[in-house]
Amino acid sequence: MDSWKEIAAYLGREVRTVQGWEKLEGLPVHRHQHARQGSVYAFKAELDGWRDSRRESPEAALVVVEPVPAPTPRRRAPIAIASICVVAAIAGAIVWSSRRAALAGDIPQSVVVLPFLDLSPQHDQDYFSDGLTEEIIDALTRVPNLRVVARTSSFAFKGRAADVRSIGQQLNVAAVLEGSVRKSGDQLRITAQLARVSDGYHLWSRTYDRNLRDVFAVQREISEAITGQLRAGAVPRREQTPDVDAWRLFQEGRYFFNQMETPASNWKAIERYRQAIARDPKFAQAYSGMADAYAYLAENFAVAPNEVMPKAREAAETALALDDSSADAHVSLGLVKLDYDRDRDGAQREFVRAMQLNSGSAYARHWYAHSLEAQQRLPGAMVEMRKALEMDPLSVVIHWDVAGELISAGKYQDAMRQVNTASELFPNVPLFPYMRVSVLMAQGDTAGAIRAIAQLRAAHPELADDPMFMAIFGVQAVLEGRPAEGRAVLGQMEALRSKRYVDAFLAAPLCAALKDRGLTVRWLKRAADERSSMVVYLPMMKTSYGFDDSVLADAGVR
Repeated sequence: MDSWKEIAAYLGREVRTVQGWEKLEGLPVHRHQHARQGSVYAFKAELDGWRDSRRESPEAALVVVEPVPAPTPRRRAPIAIASICVVAAIAGAIVWSSRRAALAGDIPQSVVVLPFLDLSPQHDQDYFSDGLTEEIIDALTRVPNLRVVARTSSFAFKGRAADVRSIGQQLNVAAVLEGSVRKSGDQLRITAQLARVSDGYHLWSRTYDRNLRDVFAVQREISEAITGQLRAGAVPRREQTPDVDAWRLFQEGRYFFNQMETPASNWKAIERYRQAIARDPKFAQAYSGMADAYAYLAENFAVAPNEVMPKAREAAETALALDDSSADAHVSLGLVKLDYDRDRDGAQREFVRAMQLNSGSAYARHWYAHSLEAQQRLPGAMVEMRKALEMDPLSVVIHWDVAGELISAGKYQDAMRQVNTASELFPNVPLFPYMRVSVLMAQGDTAGAIRAIAQLRAAHPELADDPMFMAIFGVQAVLEGRPAEGRAVLGQMEALRSKRYVDAFLAAPLCAALKDRGLTVRWLKRAADERSSMVVYLPMMKTSYGFDDSVLADAGVR
């Protein structure tokens, strides 16, 4: 409804009456910014909610707004009537203000932004709708007074039909934003609606019919509308490329990077980022995205760190030179400093700066926790990793890291509970059966570890040629009293290294099971020389592997 007349007609009252309700009773009416005087609009859902709450309040009847027939004139009557009206109006305003103050505690201060649906005619704008979702998430995470679920957990619900109340309860948030995108040529129709989890009530909704070039303005309008509804504060501004095509290529790059299915998706992401930068050489976000895409080829053991980490550093440093206020770019540089340079203090400074710039970033806090691990400050790391998990409760990686920290801390029962929880959340992810083996071995439960490895092998036969799982399958042979088979697996990994990159660190569990100091030093030294991303954490993990300081020293681990 875009006028006082339409609002009044909807409520069945005169225009002057509803205008009075806005002033005295908080009728939810909005004004267009920079528009002509008196240009207003309202949402039916908000009006219905206001009317329902007013009906529930018997005191609301005290407010006299509707015109009434004048009584028979008497001496001093005008003054008396005016006094009564003023008192009644003041009383009603006080009652309504008190009611609004009471309700203020119920205003959601946490939200999840679900992936916007692609309703385009060809259903070929998935990257665009995902990109819009991520931009809104990013904007909201930079609002200090608002807890926003991270992208990983939000996108866990992509393509799943679920009630907003159940989603909100699972993610422990008070509000859910959902929407859709319809793109045809350069024309956009974007819808968005915000619902309260407690009762499913729609707090806000809007449809935007715009040209593609206006997409940045729409993103900001939606973000500001949400923070306004949640009374969370202003959305900090950030620099964006003025080139819509560069932005589109960046979104495609991020779409491929987030797939994380194979190294090929990372290379596709890098290519899209390159194309975006070619269109706008000052596009800091694209450089930061490229840095992460390169770095995670090493982080996921797909490419030798020496081949990609220097490129990641160069891209991250360029991003910061263009925009030092980019939290993402500080994290990008920090992870290179931590996992490749082993500059623990320098990396931590980058992560701290990122959290100062974006306190709601689970990504930054996750990496900050890793920097504490690398400094062997395990109690602090565990606190920060738990905070990251609260921000991103459906992150496979963070669940894995929480369990790993618990093992390193010797809290094996807690670690097993964490593994069991994660296994229920992600039943088809083999990392958690792998972690269950690690817990059992750390506990000295050889029989349990053998059973767990056998179950893992049976459930995931496709992993027989994966170096990470080859090593743990070799551990089974050693635990069953067949060390020669375990050594043969190391030989297979050696042969594989002649054909493609195999991170030497992955042999550590098998070396530990064989209890062969010479083999252990040899493989760990390779990992250190090749700048494996895991070496920086070995001092924290040494106890769970059974390595002593002399082994690490001989391997060149620092």
